[in-house]
Amino acid sequence: MDQGTVNTINMLTASNIFIDTSAFVSLWDDKDPNHIKAIRIQSKLKELKVNVYVSSDIIGETLTVISRKLGKENAIDFLEKIQESNVQEIFIDEFLHKETRKFFRKIKSKNISFIDCSSVIVMKRSKVDVIFSFDEDFRTMGVKLLGDII
Repeated sequence: MDQGTVNTINMLTASNIFIDTSAFVSLWDDKDPNHIKAIRIQSKLKELKVNVYVSSDIIGETLTVISRKLGKENAIDFLEKIQESNVQEIFIDEFLHKETRKFFRKIKSKNISFIDCSSVIVMKRSKVDVIFSFDEDFRTMGVKLLGDII
């Protein structure tokens, strides 16, 4: 094993990972352009046994996207699988929602969604430092993408 791989493993074993809608959709949809990459990353996360988190906002957004792209049955299957998994769900409460509104107001780009802002706030509050996402806009908000690390 080379030194780069060792450093990556050491960094990830000490890290918490947040999963975004884009990663879930890529994992679920075998026709998604990032499907193979998402499967490889998911496999690496399982191997490294990192703590994986998601917000209630992301689960809701993912259910909507999967339902629209792949049908309601697939969305319900996703919900059942996520509830059975070791992924820890962080529920958005009034405090987090209000913090997200403040953060959203500060963002200049019209292309960054409210839910992406919510993810950043949840990550900061929960001390989660890396996101499994294919949405590169997270970099502009100071978040490390998992794909850049592994």
